Amino acid sequence: MDLFTIVQQLQSLWVLYIVVMLFVRFRIGVAAYLAYIFLVPYMKLSISGFVLQWNLINIIVLIAFFVHQNKLKIRRTKYEWRPLLPFVIYFGVSLILIPFQDEVPLSYAFDSWRIQVMKFLILPFVIWNDILIDRKSLSLYRNVTIGCIVIATLYGLFLTTMPGVNPYVMVVSAVNGEEFNLAYAAGYSGNMEYEAFEVGNNLSFSNDIILNDDRLFGRISSVFAHPMTFGLFLGFSLLFLYRNMEYISKWLLYTMSLVILTDVIVCGVRTVIVAMLAVAFFLLIKLQKFKYVFIYAIIGTFIWGIIANSPSLSNYLGSIIDEKSSDIGGSSLELRLSQLNGCFHEIQDTLLAGKGFGWTGYFLSQNDGHPTMLHFESLILVILCNSGIIGLFLWIYMSARIVKFNALYERSTATFLDALLFFYLIYACITGDYGYMQYFILFYVFMCGERLVSKTATGMS
Repeated sequence: MDLFTIVQQLQSLWVLYIVVMLFVRFRIGVAAYLAYIFLVPYMKLSISGFVLQWNLINIIVLIAFFVHQNKLKIRRTKYEWRPLLPFVIYFGVSLILIPFQDEVPLSYAFDSWRIQVMKFLILPFVIWNDILIDRKSLSLYRNVTIGCIVIATLYGLFLTTMPGVNPYVMVVSAVNGEEFNLAYAAGYSGNMEYEAFEVGNNLSFSNDIILNDDRLFGRISSVFAHPMTFGLFLGFSLLFLYRNMEYISKWLLYTMSLVILTDVIVCGVRTVIVAMLAVAFFLLIKLQKFKYVFIYAIIGTFIWGIIANSPSLSNYLGSIIDEKSSDIGGSSLELRLSQLNGCFHEIQDTLLAGKGFGWTGYFLSQNDGHPTMLHFESLILVILCNSGIIGLFLWIYMSARIVKFNALYERSTATFLDALLFFYLIYACITGDYGYMQYFILFYVFMCGERLVSKTATGMS
């Protein structure tokens, strides 16, 4: 039995285990699905001609939830939506706009909308309402999430021993009919011609990858399909661990902090460094931890000394703000301004409502990239192109609603929830959108569940 077949069977067994446990021991099934989302980047499995994909499992999760409620003999006339309400409003308004946008086929727009709603909202809705019924569920989901953080971050660190190669994602990609972009993993621009990892049963790996000289370890994606998603996960993970530090041993907390921060530096995604520095400053100000400024200044000086004595690392980080200081084909302020100008030129005839829900994805499915916006590497570009000025104000409104809901919690929790949103927006505005909302909502729901303030947030439980 070859490696391809073994991985295929293991993945199939995991999915079948999820489905069975959802109806046998509901919370175990949800926990297994949660682990799958964090640790397996794809779900395109064919079992005896029956295709299993994300949204089929999401429907099964929702059905199993209502069955579980019935078994507990819990009669509820209404379910709790408050943490998810800003996202429901966003998708509701987006649905209303679709008929008035004509740059995307209606079938594609409605299908994209349906896929996102089911993938982003069903599991968080189920988890949130399950937490309100039994707080023991939160403990299980928290422990599973922490376990996934440990696995993903340690594997990311391990991949520094084989720059440009990711055996796990290569195999899982092949099993699910996807390609692994060797050029991008090696540190080159995403649209550079380079031999892709072919789909097939004969899998082989090689360390003979020619890296971009300015990417010390290429781009590391860990257990995720894209390095950008791994970078996002690192930021969310650090905030999640410190929000739950009372449930984690100090040894584990400090060890994982060191692992995560090391991953941040070596993963090859510069944006995560910028976003985490901004969030660290935000937390210090909001929590009034001014004494830590001195501590972080010492740590920062030490790190700066390391960077200054490493020409490659100095060139790599310097390119964040000046594209002329590096040959890296990544982001820079000048490039972003050029892309924004190209964006307004693109939507000049559809400025108000944009070109259509999911237009950026539709455009890339028909073309290799945009002449000026490339692969729409900023959430702002995605919003403006897809839904115009209305979409931009919709995102501002959604963010304001989230912050308003966060204020129902005590100060420390509210600050970490705001920091989670702050990191998400900064990161996505620089990198683009790679399905980030799914991970944001999951971490957001978990962190909301950790501190339900009964006196303030009345009616939440």
